[in-house]
Amino acid sequence: MLLSQLKTTRSITIIFYMLLAVLFCLLPIFQHAIDDFYSHAFFNSKTVFLLGILLPILQSVGLNNLIYEKDVIKKSSLVVAPVFLLLCTPSLSQADAWLVSFLLIFYLNTVFACFQKDKPFSLAFNANFLLSVIALFYTDVILLSPLILVAFLTYNNLTWRSFLIAIIGLALPILLYWIYTFLFDFAFNYSLPAYKLPTLNLPTFSKLAYAELAWYIVTATIIILSFLELFFWMYKKSIRSRKSFFIILAYLLLLVFINFDNSYFLTLTPIAVIVANFFVYSKQTRLTEILFFLFLITSFYYRLSI
Repeated sequence: MLLSQLKTTRSITIIFYMLLAVLFCLLPIFQHAIDDFYSHAFFNSKTVFLLGILLPILQSVGLNNLIYEKDVIKKSSLVVAPVFLLLCTPSLSQADAWLVSFLLIFYLNTVFACFQKDKPFSLAFNANFLLSVIALFYTDVILLSPLILVAFLTYNNLTWRSFLIAIIGLALPILLYWIYTFLFDFAFNYSLPAYKLPTLNLPTFSKLAYAELAWYIVTATIIILSFLELFFWMYKKSIRSRKSFFIILAYLLLLVFINFDNSYFLTLTPIAVIVANFFVYSKQTRLTEILFFLFLITSFYYRLSI
């Protein structure tokens, strides 16, 4: 079956995925002009269209490599990449969210690299420096800054020096931006995000088309089963994998409080890892094969019917 083929890293599997991924991203233009969907306040429609192909595919491959290189999921395969891409099905013109989500892959990579580092000073600085640079454009992203402290606590390497260096890395881009505005007489437009309780906006099922409804039902079923799989079998994972999933869950929790246009897209990264874990490790092989096939079919159907 298809899922079992993705549990390998053969060259033919990678080529097949790349071709399928490009086709998936191109589906909406088979029935509509580019200008109909790919709009943005800053970029023109063709630029958004190209970003909508490049960034999700690059992120899916980058996330796939990250998860297996850091032993979050030990069985090397190509499952994470298509799972992430299929979760992106409703996303057509979320250029800001695509860009931020892609950059946060590098942030996550630095956070995971803190494992078994007695003195993760450079990693602490690099992680928060990158986060702060992103926050200059999307202020709410700075709410992810506690994640590096969660990583230090999880990996048992929190010291006052690593904490101080993390704070310096977070503050330095803001300080440099202030110096720039002061020297060139620009307004310093930066404010810390205001905390607010997250609101869950569920789709109105009575207003959904059949393709959308089918996709939401299949996706919700898979996500629920994936979280159950993770919680019930967490104790069987290796120490590194278990700790990495604690960080992923903390990452997901922090993302809930981030608020800018289409910021929900950022949560697809940790959710994709959790769903991929279900598809890779679940003992219900036949069930996972059927669910993945339905996930693929409904995603393509939804994209084609938009």
